[in-house]
Amino acid sequence: MNSHWDLLRYKLRHVGLRNTLRVAYLDLSEHLLYKMAKRFPSVSISPRSIQIECTTRCNLKCEFCELSYWTEKPSDLKLANMEKMVAHLPNLKRLDLTGIGESLMNREFFKIVEFLKSRGVYVTLNDNFTLMTESVARRIVELGVDQIFLSLDGATKETYEKIRAGANFEKVLQNARGLVRIKREMRKWQPEVKINAVVCSANYHELSGIVELAHEIGIGMVQFVNVMTFENTTSLDTQRVKREVTEKLEAARNRARQLDVVVKAELFEKLPVRQCDFPWKRNFVTYDGHVHPCCHTTQTGDRKAQNLRSFGNLIDNSFDEIWNNEGYTTFREKMPEGILPSQCGNCPRYCGKQDSPTHQIEV
Repeated sequence: MNSHWDLLRYKLRHVGLRNTLRVAYLDLSEHLLYKMAKRFPSVSISPRSIQIECTTRCNLKCEFCELSYWTEKPSDLKLANMEKMVAHLPNLKRLDLTGIGESLMNREFFKIVEFLKSRGVYVTLNDNFTLMTESVARRIVELGVDQIFLSLDGATKETYEKIRAGANFEKVLQNARGLVRIKREMRKWQPEVKINAVVCSANYHELSGIVELAHEIGIGMVQFVNVMTFENTTSLDTQRVKREVTEKLEAARNRARQLDVVVKAELFEKLPVRQCDFPWKRNFVTYDGHVHPCCHTTQTGDRKAQNLRSFGNLIDNSFDEIWNNEGYTTFREKMPEGILPSQCGNCPRYCGKQDSPTHQIEV
């Protein structure tokens, strides 16, 4: 595990003192509000952080992604709808533009970012870096995007391109190096670039290699997250090779310490649902406004069915109205009782008592 000193050193080295203090303030203030909201459920708290999907378009067909098995027509978040949603979020300070698609495929992406930055919002996203040309990278730096996760699920061409069908391994690494170089040329701390690697049965043997690539590119943090499986992706589940994955993760951590790279991992061990803070800190909103407690409840390959379980639409309603409606209130009340809501059945991070029929939410 990384010590607080390791994380502080990483932050100071990669984002500077000013940005480190800014993020620390955002995290602390959000945590205090979360604690108050859990203790006093009747108090409405407009979120300071939220995730809004930029698009459902993607230029890849990744093995583990639900989008590879979709039949729905791809669509984009419109700037006009983003403006309406932000108007319903008066305390917004931080926004993640990540969704099921590749954000840069939305033609209004830069207009959306420009709008958010004009309001002082901390902007973050995950990106596959296939479209991260030099001109795109320069524009991202100019606009002040705060944080980007490079989605990199392999350390070799064979493994990476098998998982991320349609991508070119060498081109992605070239684009990542280009963004890091452009930041240095422009003498900018932002965006903070990290690696996000989805660990599955096809790539767990390359965890140390991913750490080495991060160091070579100039990226100081790697985040390993467990694959979420559903009907079409059960062969990628890591449970059957849990011991081997654990050994490879420990080797990757040892290599990271040698290279002064920070590794964060969210694999296997689930926490009690009582500790889940996602509905209070990380609500997920689809490109067309449907509000979910987090992104995990929408990763099962059927968006139409998922949206029937949403708690409201942020384009048409204020967040307070959605937060306080009967459905969302009942959902949140289950967690302190140790009940895992039915929408959270595939959650990779939390566990709890099975949701009984008497606890089902009618939407």
